Amino acid sequence: MQGMFSTDMNVKYLFIVFTYLWGGVEIYQQIRQRKGQRGAPSSRDQGSLILLNVCITLGYCIAVPISFTPYGRLTWGQPLWPVAGLAFVVGGLWIRFSAMRTLEIQPQHRLVETGVYRHVRHPGYLGQLFVFLGIGLALANWISLLALLVPIGTAFAHRINVEEQVLREHFAEAYDAYRRRSWRLIPGLY
Repeated sequence: MQGMFSTDMNVKYLFIVFTYLWGGVEIYQQIRQRKGQRGAPSSRDQGSLILLNVCITLGYCIAVPISFTPYGRLTWGQPLWPVAGLAFVVGGLWIRFSAMRTLEIQPQHRLVETGVYRHVRHPGYLGQLFVFLGIGLALANWISLLALLVPIGTAFAHRINVEEQVLREHFAEAYDAYRRRSWRLIPGLY
């Protein structure tokens, strides 16, 4: 039993280190993207990026410490939780980076409906949600899982609404048509 607990803790520590590294990459990407834009951040953002970063930080500040307590611990189904978590993390990163790559190869600012954007309008956020789901599963604690998904999912929903408003203004009828034939975030659900 002691050996299993130690292995579970090592896996948990690896996922926690991963979250910090991944967070650093995401912050670097945001800084790089902002430097590429001219002028001050757009007022159209409506503070949604700040809200998202606050919710991610809040989620981690609750999820990680609570995962080391006995409250909400998922003791059954081991070692399924870290394995499932890893699968969601890998899948989420693939979706996220596929979405980013599809946007990078566009010669001009135009409506993208190819690649992962064919079915989902915000695949980058879908990928991030998969990563957060994976981290929550790897922590093997249902309270930690909820602490990650509820605030972050709420912030994503707000950010998506803001982005869709801007896209509708910019692309008009073309975006409305795209909306009718694609899902906002989760195919078949939302």
